[in-house]
Amino acid sequence: MTGAPNRGRGWWITDGWQTGRPGQFARETWSYSWSVSHALRLYLENATSGLTATRVNSPSELTVGDVIFYDFEGDGRTNHSTIVTSMINGVPYIHAHTVNSENRHYDYRNSLAYTPNTQYFYYKIDDVFN
Repeated sequence: MTGAPNRGRGWWITDGWQTGRPGQFARETWSYSWSVSHALRLYLENATSGLTATRVNSPSELTVGDVIFYDFEGDGRTNHSTIVTSMINGVPYIHAHTVNSENRHYDYRNSLAYTPNTQYFYYKIDDVFN
C-alpha cells in the first residue's frame, strides 16, 4: 500500500491509528482508490508500483483474483467493481457486496443496475508486487 495519508494518492487504508493520547484512536481513513470504484480503476490504469494491473480486452483472459469494473450508464465513469472468484468454461464468476452476491455471472444482466449501455473494464492484477 502506498500514498498514505494523502487520500488522492496511492491505494491504502489505515485502521484506528493512535492519536497520541493513551486509549484514544482516530477513525480509520483510506484512499479514494480503496473505496471508490472509479478511483480504483484510474489508480490501476496508472500505477507503476505497489498494486498494479494490466487492462485486457476479454473476460476470458481473467483469472481468480482479477477485477472487473462496470460503467452502467456507458458514460466512461465506473460505478461498481467486483473480484473474479472462479472461472467456468472461460467465463468469470464474481463475488460482490452491494447486494451480497456469491458466484454470480460477471455480466450483471440480472441486476437492477444493468442497462443496455453497460461497459466493462477487465484488469489482470499483477502477481508480483514492487
